[in-house]
Amino acid sequence: MRPSSVLILAMLVLSVVCSLFGWPMWPAAILAWLATLRLFRQLPRTSRRQAGVLFGLGVTLWVIALFRGTPYSLLHALTINQSLLMMFAGVSFLTMATPQAKRATSRDAQSGSLFGTMLGAHLFGAAINLSVVFLFGERMQHAGRLTRSQALIVGRGFTAAAAWSPFFVAMGVALTYAPGLNYLGLLPWGLLAATLLLVLNFVDVARLKEPFVGYPIEKSALLMPCLLAIAVVSMHLAWPDLSIPLIIAMVSPVFSFMLMPRSERRSRMRHQFTQGLQRLAPQFALFLGAGVISTGLAALLASLPDGLDLPIDHFGHWHAWLALGVIVVVSFSGIHPLIGVATLAPLIAPLNPDPTLLGILFLMCWALGTGSSPLSGSNLAICVRYQIKVRDMLGWNLPYAIIGWFCCGLVLALHAAAT
Repeated sequence: MRPSSVLILAMLVLSVVCSLFGWPMWPAAILAWLATLRLFRQLPRTSRRQAGVLFGLGVTLWVIALFRGTPYSLLHALTINQSLLMMFAGVSFLTMATPQAKRATSRDAQSGSLFGTMLGAHLFGAAINLSVVFLFGERMQHAGRLTRSQALIVGRGFTAAAAWSPFFVAMGVALTYAPGLNYLGLLPWGLLAATLLLVLNFVDVARLKEPFVGYPIEKSALLMPCLLAIAVVSMHLAWPDLSIPLIIAMVSPVFSFMLMPRSERRSRMRHQFTQGLQRLAPQFALFLGAGVISTGLAALLASLPDGLDLPIDHFGHWHAWLALGVIVVVSFSGIHPLIGVATLAPLIAPLNPDPTLLGILFLMCWALGTGSSPLSGSNLAICVRYQIKVRDMLGWNLPYAIIGWFCCGLVLALHAAAT
């Protein structure tokens, strides 16, 4: 194992132990920072620039806040997103349980329907995240290319799972930045939002009426995502004191070892411990930088004598809908929705917003922002790997983003009526 992989693995184990026994998380956070700093020079230029800007702005905010005598502890900047990093490291093991690639034939390549491919990408994506794009893409591509229908049905189908899946880091973000949020109370609204986005995606792609070669989904292949979801919900019901990120960090590696193909077990474990863990560095840098700027902003606001004088006295569903639109628009410039969430959360915290409303908003920002922005990680991966122009992806996804915004507004309206 490489030193950075050892640091990340040690961070994961120590985070789980500290969470279980209620110990301080700063020792695990130090390991995460050391691993990220060690790999910083190897990050893609965009990731280095984005993380550097976040860290620089965050440090500036902290310097001003400390000079003004903020009551916030600087240690908070190091540890606020530690549960997310723990969860992210645990989820990375699920790639080892990816089904074995089969050699496609003209007969079975045609057997995947439009709906089945989208649903498969959604359910698999809910468990193994970005890996599903390549799992499906490699089976569906022809001469290294995906058609418009194939790219959209897989890319959007995958990202819509962020609205409800506990295995998406988006859920960890929502639970971190919306204190008091209950996952089971949030789940029905997230499923509704995901359903509307999937219906929108299906209708948008079906109207193209172009030949479609999909991914054949077998019933046995759905075993992994279903078992994972059942395990998480069951453990959460049995031990309510265990947080969702902690449960996922414990469950994911265990299920990965159980469900990975036996013939590839050794090679997949070697790949995970030598390369897989190190590939978390760009995401680690983003989350650590976002934590510094979020806590820096909160510390600065706490140092103001009368707090921040906002033009609103409460944060309701209309405000959430408008905030969603702003964050999605900003995501088209390449700024990850996490940054919008990390910035918005401390600003509206003094208004004591409804945790479920905040959770719905944050998950929608992730699902719609990453699903529609041509500069999101998943869409960029599709464009680069399968020879799709970014400007084409932009044109295809603009209507999806606008109509999806209204679909999410409907969910927010229904939540307002229910509460």
